[in-house]
Amino acid sequence: METVPTTEPIADTGEQTVAGVRQRRSGLHAVLVELEAAIAAPGRSQAWSDRVAAGLERLRVALAEHIVGTEGPDGLFDQVIRRTPRLAHHCAQLTSEHVAIGDATTAAQEAVHNDPGDVREAVLSLLALLARHRQHGADLIYEAYDVDLGGSD
Repeated sequence: METVPTTEPIADTGEQTVAGVRQRRSGLHAVLVELEAAIAAPGRSQAWSDRVAAGLERLRVALAEHIVGTEGPDGLFDQVIRRTPRLAHHCAQLTSEHVAIGDATTAAQEAVHNDPGDVREAVLSLLALLARHRQHGADLIYEAYDVDLGGSD
């Protein structure tokens, strides 16, 4: 008996979506760890400021990629809303968090050559925003796909 190819799309089990989310989370987590190490390092020198500035720039790039992967056409939020429409509000909340995180990143970048204590506080506040955002994102994945991303990235 001959197998006839089908033109129907394969149902999204969520496995590919969750795998992509895990990969993006891991990359973003590495950038966050690097940035935290930069602000924790001793020093008040230009080298310290340059290291923090480089970490903030890597974060800005990683955030831009994260936003494309979540808000972009057929991104995570589109996939979640198609699968579980009741989570549209949760996706909108995460989108608004992207704006706040972007603003905090810009503010930290603009202040990076100011007093190191102030810079550390700005970056710590940014890291706290990101930690909450990551938890909200993990909650979304759990609600949409019944998958616990866990806290060990």
